[in-house]
Formats: sequence, C-alpha cells, structure tokens
Amino acid sequence: MNLKIFFKYIVYIFLIILSFINFGLTLLIIFILQIPVIRKSILGRLPFKLEKEPWSKKETFEYKKNLWLDVYFPKEKSEHLILFAHGGGWISGYRRQPNNVSWYRFLVSKGFIVATIDYRYGFLNEIEQLVEDLSDAYNFVKNNINVKKISLMGLSAGGHLALYFGLKHKVKLENIVSYYSPCDLLDIWKSESLFARFAVSTTLKRLPSKSKDVYKYYSPISYVEKGVVPILLVHGMKDKVVPYISSVKMYKKLRSFSNKAKLLLHPFGDHGFEFILKDEKTKSILLKTVDFLKGDGYD
Repeated sequence: MNLKIFFKYIVYIFLIILSFINFGLTLLIIFILQIPVIRKSILGRLPFKLEKEPWSKKETFEYKKNLWLDVYFPKEKSEHLILFAHGGGWISGYRRQPNNVSWYRFLVSKGFIVATIDYRYGFLNEIEQLVEDLSDAYNFVKNNINVKKISLMGLSAGGHLALYFGLKHKVKLENIVSYYSPCDLLDIWKSESLFARFAVSTTLKRLPSKSKDVYKYYSPISYVEKGVVPILLVHGMKDKVVPYISSVKMYKKLRSFSNKAKLLLHPFGDHGFEFILKDEKTKSILLKTVDFLKGDGYD
C-alpha cells in the first residue's frame, strides 16, 4: 500500500470517529435538555402496589443475532401473550428499564404472558430494520411459545412500531395497544420537544420539509382501512413530546371505517403520565387497558 492510499484511509477513519463524537455530544446535549422526561421514563412506576415477581418463571431468548427478549409467565396457565415494545424515541430505551418492568409486573399479575424485546436503534440503522426486529420477535414468539392469542403493545416509539407493523403487515393479532405514540409522524414537528424532533429525523434520516412522503409512509395512520384489528390509543392531553392530537386523528380515522377502537385521554397527563400520576383517572385508564387486551370494552 503506497503512502497516499495509507493517509487516505487514515483520514476516512478520523472522519468516522469525529462524526460519532459529534453525534454523541449532540445527543448528550439534547438528553440534558430533556432530563425530566428521561428521569420519569426510566425511574417511574405504575400507581399500583405490585408483587415484585408475580410470574412463575422468566426465560430469556436470543430471538435473532445479538437481540434478546424476555418472556414472563404468570403463575396460572395463560394462552394470551403480549409482545411489548419499549419507548425511547427509536434511539434509546431498554427492555429492562424500571418503568418497563413495572408494566410487566402489572400485566403478568392480570394473567398475561409478556414477551418484551430489545430492538436496534434508529441512529445507526434504518427504520425498516427496527420494524424487521419487531417482525422477527413476533415470529419467534408465535413459533416458540405455546399461545392462542398475541397482542402487540408499545409505549411512545414502541407504540408507533407496534401500530405500523400490525397495520401495514396485517399479521394475525388479538389487538394492539399504543400509549402516547405518534400515529402521524409529521405531528412530531408540532411538538415543543427538541428530543422528539431530533429522534424522528435521526431515525428517518430526513427532515419533513423535503421528505413528507417518507414521513407519511412510516405513519401508522396511512394504513388504516376497514377490518383492522381492535386498537386502543392512550394519550395525555398535556403531552409535550408527542401531541395528543396524533392519537385523536388516528381514532377518528379508525372509527370512520367502523373499526373497533377506543381512545382514552388523561386531561392532565404528560408523556409517560402513568409512571408519574397516582390519581384515580390514571388507575382507571390502566384497568381499562387490561379490559381491552382481554377483549372487553371495544367500541
């Protein structure tokens, strides 16, 4: 290798390292600006006193190379599994965060099997790869866990992936539950959250000013038609990250096709409100979520 080519490779490597450093610094700054949101998302708990381990066993599987899922089995036999996708703006989050584990405890205590996954992050991968991960996880549990019913559930970005995958790919599901998710990705640009705008533009690798078609393509609302699975949408009306109007628009479109759908709004809820608020309204929404997952309370 001659000296010119050698230095050329050195320059390329330096530029790659520099780009990662710049990205990391940008991400750190945005995270610092959003500390209250991140803190409550990671450390929050649902407003119920729950047994620490209400499951009979927990098993961990590598559902594809370097990606894992945990399956929590209730103490009584169940044939209904909830495939759960965590939030984090497509670029962060982890299946074993305390807030997510709080959800698993709650759902398992109500008699569901819960399978919770990690998926690749949007800053190093295309959004289609994140959807592929959810698809592979769905196929894994369908083929390896003995159940008759599978529901999809997700928080925020995880709810977006659940809605998009379930509606576009038309897989066999009992229902879908989505908490404070962007159903129309363009709605994020009406948000005051710098983190939300950064997260969606990083994941889609585009800004909406020149790529509205891409934003529409990956918006679950674009795939609503007659005969989709029952869908529950939950949102706080004080959400500063994802405007609640996104769920309202989705609900109206679902009902315009006479689909079974339900919209639950908390008048004082911010993003991740169920981990912060301890009021009766929050508890009622959580219990209605369980009813919906079991097939009750459909409109």
